[in-house]
Amino acid sequence: MPDPIAKPDLPSPAARALQLRSLFALNKPGARRWPFALRAALAMGVPAAIGWAVGDLPAGLMATIGGFTAVYGNDRPFLNRAFHLGAIAVSFALAVMIGVVAGGTEWLTVPVVTLLATAAAFLCSALKVSPPGAYLFTLAVAAGTAMGAEHLSWWHVGTLVLAGGAFAWVLHMTGAILAPRGPEVLALKAAARAVGDFLAAATTPGGDAARHQAAIALHLAWTVLVSQQPVQPRPNGTLSRLRAEGRELHMIFAEAINAVGAGEPIPQANIERVRAIARQGAMPVDVTNPGHIPLGRVSGWQLLKEGARPGAQAFEIGLRVAVASAVSGLFGWLTNIEHAYWITAAAVLMLYQGLDRATMLQRGIQRVGGTLIGTVLAGVVLYLHPEGLWFAATIALLQFIIELLVLRNYGLAVVFITAIALTIASGGHPVADISHQVWVRAEDTFLGCAIGVAAFLLLAKRGTSRAISQELFRTWGAIDLVAQHLATGDADTAGVRGARRNLQHHIILLLQSYDAAAGSGAESRATAEPLWPAVVATQRLAYRLLAAGWRIEAASATGENAALAEELFGKEGAAQLHACLAGIVNAFHNGTAPPPDPDVPAFLEAEIRLLGSSIVFPSRQA
Repeated sequence: MPDPIAKPDLPSPAARALQLRSLFALNKPGARRWPFALRAALAMGVPAAIGWAVGDLPAGLMATIGGFTAVYGNDRPFLNRAFHLGAIAVSFALAVMIGVVAGGTEWLTVPVVTLLATAAAFLCSALKVSPPGAYLFTLAVAAGTAMGAEHLSWWHVGTLVLAGGAFAWVLHMTGAILAPRGPEVLALKAAARAVGDFLAAATTPGGDAARHQAAIALHLAWTVLVSQQPVQPRPNGTLSRLRAEGRELHMIFAEAINAVGAGEPIPQANIERVRAIARQGAMPVDVTNPGHIPLGRVSGWQLLKEGARPGAQAFEIGLRVAVASAVSGLFGWLTNIEHAYWITAAAVLMLYQGLDRATMLQRGIQRVGGTLIGTVLAGVVLYLHPEGLWFAATIALLQFIIELLVLRNYGLAVVFITAIALTIASGGHPVADISHQVWVRAEDTFLGCAIGVAAFLLLAKRGTSRAISQELFRTWGAIDLVAQHLATGDADTAGVRGARRNLQHHIILLLQSYDAAAGSGAESRATAEPLWPAVVATQRLAYRLLAAGWRIEAASATGENAALAEELFGKEGAAQLHACLAGIVNAFHNGTAPPPDPDVPAFLEAEIRLLGSSIVFPSRQA
């Protein structure tokens, strides 16, 4: 068996590069996409059909903007989804209304679009709003400034967009009738598969990578099962059973980490249990405790505060979007390019997800290439000029195809995104100069992507290594706090729940901060890569401590938690670890060697030694 603590084996994200073959690869979409695609198609097509039926197609097309609500929140539990989608629909209505009002005053257009695009990018990133995130909000407000709907007042526009969002809300919530706990079951099964992959790879060179993916999947499952749920679910109900199984997955994950650290085999019974959960989801359990939440919640306010810190991903995304939106808006305004809002939308599209440089360049190539091909398809649609219900059906069909393809190959999906955008922009009217219309679309897309890339390259290296150093310090502090709790045998009170949850949260943020720096260009990568051993060593130490927390929590049921804590930490273990971490922080900060031969609890000694050896270089990164 290979030495599990011998060296960091998690592949560095810095190794990623733009691969041309990935531009054409078809990815596996995961869960079934056709129900989601059908819902999105109906949300776009039905409002257009109603508008035609009542003799006001522009009003129907206005409502289709609210229909974009249907592409959000697909992985959320239905009760949480109801509030989430309601906020999305209202936000779309407000964005378009503000855009319409700003569009009436020429000098207001650029600052309003820039401000709202920046706010949307920051909020969606900080609050973990899944793609298409800020992009569609930016498109909505920017399109609102250029809408040719003079017969509609701003409040009438907002009402129509909100009505489209309400219809999308109803479509989205119909799944609760057939599978009221469907999202929770899917999240639990995904976590079980990830844990199973870790159990299979725990002692191989890919063990660290599989462990981190399992931790993320467990984190997402716990978010769905706890953070996005009522505080007190029904005892012995489906949610309580799913929570019990989620907790069991955490226990198995922790036992596997302990086994690897001790050089012991992983019990076959645990492997079989994980496979069973991955197959079946919720299964009967003898006892459930709906109030038992071993990991605390991370509040929305905490996420916003973390995101607002300079160097945080949400902060950097907001800054890049602000610059790109202002530049693209001014460029379009000064040059009087038709439909200049497409330039801003394309620029935001490149930046709102916080992609690394290689992935962003790939996205840009796919966007431009897909747009060029899509203009041909759009030209055909505009030439055929579908009318009435055929026009609405065309929009619905294009949206259906987009949602089927977007996860499989983004470039292929862009072909149909371009076609639907130009079809909607035509308003159902004949287009006199089709070639000019499609060329302007291609031109705007190219300019927007170029501005987005330029903003990324200009700002990406801001404080990247500093962000990693700061996240290392925060993670070490979180490790220290959890250890102080666990050493007393406390693993299940509100304080330690929050501390354990924050530590797990910081582990994920730590890798994200390294990932962002390593993917931001050669200079940023050169300063980030020396920190990679410390990142991996810190992750290992944190996971080992979290695993101890699950053991102590399990022992609480029989009253043996204090004895187990003393066995793990001894009388002075927490104080020793605190002193050792303080020495490591000072060494890292000053660029000196950490104290030799650390005196820490035995079960953490290997990880502490690895951490100490990983920072023996002149740093001063903080």
